[in-house]
Amino acid sequence: MQAAIQTLENLFYEKILLYQDLVECLKRERSSLIKTDIDGLWEISDEKQALVSRIEAVRKRILEVLSEASIDHGMNVSLFRLANVLSLIPREHRGRFKKAYLSLVSLKGEIHQRSQENKLFIEESVRFLDELIGIIAGADQPKPVYNHARSLTSKGHTNLLLHKEV
Repeated sequence: MQAAIQTLENLFYEKILLYQDLVECLKRERSSLIKTDIDGLWEISDEKQALVSRIEAVRKRILEVLSEASIDHGMNVSLFRLANVLSLIPREHRGRFKKAYLSLVSLKGEIHQRSQENKLFIEESVRFLDELIGIIAGADQPKPVYNHARSLTSKGHTNLLLHKEV
């Protein structure tokens, strides 16, 4: 059991390192978004995918260690919950995991926040480009109907990128 506890502790710290790498990727992603560095964004996307795969491998390994230690966890990689893993560790060993667990929770929150910020930045940028293209193309200007009279039905904003004429 002591070997399983040591292995689990090492896996927790390995997961912390992977989460820290993911935070750094999200920081670089934001910088690349601001610079509109498409090549950099593709590289970062590949790196994020590789990190996610490695995180899933660590999750799988944690579940394997629990199974090898004859601890019934009832989880698979997609249903992995770190809080559940912590609750399965015997009380006398749980103290060694608390700091790592809190670090992981904190990093997970930061990853979620940075991911949401990047997503919002992309949405705002696309909205800005849509409006800019609409202005350039004159989509906001009413079009003459008969004898250069204005149409009453074309006053609303047309979302040029998301609009398709039939």
